[in-house]
Amino acid sequence: MKVISVVGTKKTGKTTLVCALVSELARHGRVGTIKNMATHPVDRGDTRRHFDAGADVVMGLGQAHLMVRRERGDLNSALKEMEADGMDYVVVEGFKHSDLAKIVMGDLDAPNLLRRIDLADLNPELVRELADTVRHMVDYAPVKAV
Repeated sequence: MKVISVVGTKKTGKTTLVCALVSELARHGRVGTIKNMATHPVDRGDTRRHFDAGADVVMGLGQAHLMVRRERGDLNSALKEMEADGMDYVVVEGFKHSDLAKIVMGDLDAPNLLRRIDLADLNPELVRELADTVRHMVDYAPVKAV
């Protein structure tokens, strides 16, 4: 499974690039995404009410299947789930401090920089080039705890 992270500050085009990469990579295999949602409010509204009532898992069904678990997840376990689900590629949005190879949008500093781009430079040719780079990366191997 090949994994790339797209990082940058707010409004730099991260989601635009992630969607473009997913579209291109989907031509070559199964693609999953992981989004850093550290401040997403699952702790209020109906989800919170279900948890307060004692639910361990809340599942939303509609045009998609969304599962929210009470326990806090981490990037490594999410990547393991993606691998178990048979993903060929995973595009991660965020997690700038992770050990993943990164495409950086704007002037953010992050480890494991693969490429830095600006939203103004994004075009179909660049997306194909980035996707080709991802397709030829070595498979992701989780960092082992010491």
